[in-house]
Amino acid sequence: MKLFAFVFSLTCFFTSCKCNTSIIQNEPKAMITESTLKDQVVDLPVVIYQETTRGRYRKITIQDGKIYVVTAQGAKPVFWELKQEDRNALNELFMSIDLKNLSTFKAPTQKRFYDGAPIANLSFNTKDKTYLSTDFDGGFPPKEIEDFVNELIIIAEKLNN
Repeated sequence: MKLFAFVFSLTCFFTSCKCNTSIIQNEPKAMITESTLKDQVVDLPVVIYQETTRGRYRKITIQDGKIYVVTAQGAKPVFWELKQEDRNALNELFMSIDLKNLSTFKAPTQKRFYDGAPIANLSFNTKDKTYLSTDFDGGFPPKEIEDFVNELIIIAEKLNN
């Protein structure tokens, strides 16, 4: 009886495997064309922009299609889904940034040294590495990242109102 049950189980196992293979083999193949590759958009890495001074704190984070804004240290972040047009604008500006040289970009002003402006920095966290800018004055980013930072702040303030 055990031998019969064993043979029956093996027969069922092998015939079920054969059925699945024939279904997979007959399935139509997906065609990858040049136009579908052009339509794919590279997602932004995790973006963190932070401004700090004695009386002010602001942290803007973009992660997984959401924008998080914290306006006080220790406060919980408020978040929204990023609109597609905002995501596209940030993505386009991100593509123009040289991440390898991000830490060498020079700040145009030095007001942060005497509390004339908050200390700000920007970081991009990819799967492999974190790219961090040097500190710069809030409101006066290095020219290489100026457009990206300004667009990021505009989007955060637009959503925060």
